[in-house]
Amino acid sequence: MIRKLFMVLLLSSVTLGEARKSFLSFLNIEKTEILFFTKTEETIIVRSSYRDKQPNSSYLFVQLENPKTLQVVSVTKTLSDVTNFTINLVTDEDGETNLTIQLWDSEGRQERLIEEIKNVKVRVLKQRQDSLFQTSNLIDRNILMLFLPMVLLNKCAFGCKIELQVFQTIWKRPLPVILGAVIQFFLMPFCGFLLTQILALPEAQAFGFVMTCTCPGGGGGYLFALLLEGDVTLAILMTCTSTLLALIMMPANSYIYSRMLGLSGTLHIPVSKIMSTLLFILTPVSVGIIIKRRLPEKANFLERIIRPLSFILMFVGIYLTFRMGLMFLKPVNLEVLLLGVLVPALGLSFGYFFAKISMLPLPVCKTVAIEGGVLNSFLALAIIQLSFSQSNADLASVAPFTVALCSGCEILLILLFYKAKKRCILIIEEKRKKNPPV
Repeated sequence: MIRKLFMVLLLSSVTLGEARKSFLSFLNIEKTEILFFTKTEETIIVRSSYRDKQPNSSYLFVQLENPKTLQVVSVTKTLSDVTNFTINLVTDEDGETNLTIQLWDSEGRQERLIEEIKNVKVRVLKQRQDSLFQTSNLIDRNILMLFLPMVLLNKCAFGCKIELQVFQTIWKRPLPVILGAVIQFFLMPFCGFLLTQILALPEAQAFGFVMTCTCPGGGGGYLFALLLEGDVTLAILMTCTSTLLALIMMPANSYIYSRMLGLSGTLHIPVSKIMSTLLFILTPVSVGIIIKRRLPEKANFLERIIRPLSFILMFVGIYLTFRMGLMFLKPVNLEVLLLGVLVPALGLSFGYFFAKISMLPLPVCKTVAIEGGVLNSFLALAIIQLSFSQSNADLASVAPFTVALCSGCEILLILLFYKAKKRCILIIEEKRKKNPPV
């Protein structure tokens, strides 16, 4: 009879004081590696195709390795066309344990093991009272109100650095923009999907990484292009173009990869957020272009303060991201951290490689690389929060936060290395001037 049993887990969360059970997914229990529990009470429904030889002769035995993390309250048997067992569990504290489920049948005085599924890992991540958007409210509003004018001023200063002649050149030779779009909306999502399958991440987390990989360039892209001596005008144009293309490509990639991952449900694309992001970039930049043409003295002042202002905003952005993502980064495991490091690194590498083999100038190569590696992860965050139940959304939200933090740290290390290298070259050149070769 062994291997004739077909079991499927239907995970549904039961909140205290609620009788509602939210449908998540059907999983083949023999292929299940990790179950994530986020509520104080959890229910597992085990469905079996096994039929009792005698009425109520079969029963389910549940064993937990660590009773401090998870406890079995009851195992209830229900009969219909198939034999169902409902396992009620209570979570005590965060942690991991292994779950073993055995189906037995009593034949007279003898008991026979029908099927056994061993060592299903259960990770308990009890849901906090603060949801994602409640967590963001923990940030001092005074800090945001203080730095919002600085962000707008910084974008306006970038507008003063734009060379309109560069726009004409890009219009005639749009290869950098095309390369950036291909990397952001085709190559990166596929690589993200492939890596999540290799590392066998849960479906929700895998979708979070894929959605992060299909995001357009982030607003910090042209900031890093400036600090790394890339093409600032091209960076702003690429960011605006990719944000506009995201209105089409993010829904398309969401639909394709959610089906490939076996996720069902309605996906909500934050069109208003995408458009507001675009306007948030274009409006102050356009003001900066006007200032440059009509008030050149003011434009010169803005160009002088753009570098120190950019450094301040960069560090503040990394700090705020850490503070917002602290709750979701607690359960990060090695696989998630590895992907968080790989995603921006791949984007940077792909961008620089394809721009280099296309024989583009060095500043353009730097810009294409930055646009491929610095992503607007918070658009992925909006899609995840709007499209999934809170437990799945919290699990998937780890991806964009991890990528945002890792990309910020990686580009900061590249910047420090670049500045140190440039400093060393200047010192060597000064020494040569003082001591010319005889």
